[in-house]
Amino acid sequence: MISAKNKIPIEKCIISFSHNKYSTREEADTFSMAKAEREMAAGKLGISHLILRAENDDIDRLKFLFLIRGIPIMCYALSNLLNSSLREIVVIGSEEVKKIMDCFLDVVGTCGKTIRFAQEDAQHLNLVHTMNLGRELLSLSPDELVLFQPGDLPFLYDLEKVLRFPDNKKHNLVLWLNSRQKMFPEFEKNLDSEFVKRNYHYRSLDNHSDNLLDLKEPNLYPINFSMMDSDIIDNLHSSRKDGQIIHAGIQTALQKPLRLLKVLPYVVNHLLTFRSNVNCIRPGDQYQFGMSRKNFHKGISHLLNTPLTTTVHDDPAFVSDVDALEDWEDFESLTHYAENAHGQEGLEIIHPFGEALTRFREEGMPRLKTEIPMYQDFPSYINSIYATLGMSYAPFDKEGQYISPNGKLKTVEVAYRWYKQKCELLKQNTAHENRQQA
Repeated sequence: MISAKNKIPIEKCIISFSHNKYSTREEADTFSMAKAEREMAAGKLGISHLILRAENDDIDRLKFLFLIRGIPIMCYALSNLLNSSLREIVVIGSEEVKKIMDCFLDVVGTCGKTIRFAQEDAQHLNLVHTMNLGRELLSLSPDELVLFQPGDLPFLYDLEKVLRFPDNKKHNLVLWLNSRQKMFPEFEKNLDSEFVKRNYHYRSLDNHSDNLLDLKEPNLYPINFSMMDSDIIDNLHSSRKDGQIIHAGIQTALQKPLRLLKVLPYVVNHLLTFRSNVNCIRPGDQYQFGMSRKNFHKGISHLLNTPLTTTVHDDPAFVSDVDALEDWEDFESLTHYAENAHGQEGLEIIHPFGEALTRFREEGMPRLKTEIPMYQDFPSYINSIYATLGMSYAPFDKEGQYISPNGKLKTVEVAYRWYKQKCELLKQNTAHENRQQA
């Protein structure tokens, strides 16, 4: 197996504001509504009316362009990178993404980063092609990890723990797994403490432990591209949703039969022990895939022929992506709550780049409202989507004021308090580091 001896910290990032398209709006909406209906019928915790693009849209329904408190999601995500120790950033997206990026950087600056843009290929919107567009603009060494992430994580601003993770040195792929128990340790006692509602299809057992974790797939990937097969990355990512990662493993195994022989001992051990171990801890637990972390690390590392590791974190911002209307509402309600409490300074109370984001809303968005069709009347645009997808309410009134009943949920206040505390701590740590450097 290929070894790893990578540099720390990670200094380069590819962020994708690109997404695949359905052939027609009708096809996209049918898929979105059917998924939500299945989740409701099954009594799932997270209900998702997905935000999907279609070839025949008059306005490109690209989720990264949606506004959160008047600011594009992509600007939050880009600000997280600007606020980090990264040195080079490649942005991938559409012509509209380029317009918004340029306007944003004109207002807030680059914070000393080198930022390049790659136009998405409308004929090839798959992950591998998108990654390659980014790789072509980076000069990479064989001992270098790159952070790859989609641009729908607006409040994932604590990136240093990823960029400086010690295990980056010894692994060519690091999966930052989302653990329900780690992120929301009180969820069984206090339902409101779980302010991000998601469905957790995976299970993990630590070695020689009864620590059973409910897991959800990662949303960002530190990768050494020179040590990974691009088709494997595509399989892992495209099959990661809804507990389908086992299918990716099977596809990969069939393509690499010699590696499968090395994996068999871990698979046999898993088949003989895992379900019985889970039942001893949580009888009758229903899940789609699970494994002990030791078996998973060793088995997948042999299958991929490169060292892989996983880590579980305690940061809800890692799982809080914007795939669906419900996700968008979580952040619209959060930022609305903060600005109701603190006025124009509300955003900087919960986001370390909040002052610059607010300034961009005042200085840059008036121009973009004349250039981006989605922004000419965003409240009406969103309300029309809610109506088309059969939602029972509209989030904005006729004057464009946010009136969603979800904005009054207890979980919004809990989320506000969590991000406020997180933001204060990061600012204190940054100030302390600056004093030490001085």
